Amino acid sequence: MNAQKWLAKAEVEGFALGAFNIDNLEIFKAVVAAAKSKKSPVIMEFSDGEAKFIGVNNIVDMVQNAREEGTTILLNLDHSPEKADVEEAIAAGFEMVHFDGSKKPYEENVEICKRIVAKAHAKDLTVEGEIDHIAGSSEVHEGQLSQEEIKQALTNPARAKEFVDGTGIDIFAAFFGNYHGIFEGQEKLVDFDLLKRVREALLNTFLSMHGGSGISDDQVKEAIKVGGIVKVNINTELRQAFKDTTEKVLSEKNEEYAVYKLMPEVISAIQSVVEHKIGIFGSTGKAS
Repeated sequence: MNAQKWLAKAEVEGFALGAFNIDNLEIFKAVVAAAKSKKSPVIMEFSDGEAKFIGVNNIVDMVQNAREEGTTILLNLDHSPEKADVEEAIAAGFEMVHFDGSKKPYEENVEICKRIVAKAHAKDLTVEGEIDHIAGSSEVHEGQLSQEEIKQALTNPARAKEFVDGTGIDIFAAFFGNYHGIFEGQEKLVDFDLLKRVREALLNTFLSMHGGSGISDDQVKEAIKVGGIVKVNINTELRQAFKDTTEKVLSEKNEEYAVYKLMPEVISAIQSVVEHKIGIFGSTGKAS
């Protein structure tokens, strides 16, 4: 099935697809292992920086190799701010692309998005878009994110409908208290009333939840249930598991220099995070 059909299946059956950002080979291997173990479809996504670091053609080859070994993977370009980079990903073989024109003037965002949609839909591909630039960044932060910054990014349902109608995007990145990163000591609180109003305004559009790291399991389940969220992005928790476990392994095995001997424990730690998320999203067994 293509991305559209998987998203429609998720919407009808009440689950969400986990969209896991890939920084390196270890995270890639962990997501593949988790998807196989849980018999779950997954979205592997690469931000603009991650795609440039690894290379879009390398990414497509890696994903195709994993598919041939029995893993159900959808490939997504995440938060790409430039039309040329989105078009490069489409040409390379990505099935999903997220054009993030939120830092551009609204009219320019709409116009570029519309052009990308035309090109992607001609190849039966899926496009995600957004209006308001999401707060935070995909890191573990000390202190707290200001409430003002969070409020500035909240989705206006009427404006969201205008944007979707003007662009024809398939997935809308809605912001209702979700934000990038983990801020230690600050709990993420989802505004379910706002999410419901966005859902009502965009009945024929799929909704994604970015900044899934750090949102409580109960809130994620409720967002899927009452808001029809079909795609949940996870990045920071994967980076955190990689960094923390790598530091632990290096301190315990400081005489070991063969990297491939150091990484199994790191991969296992990341895999555990992904498997837990898959369970919360309700996609376990959906690839069987």
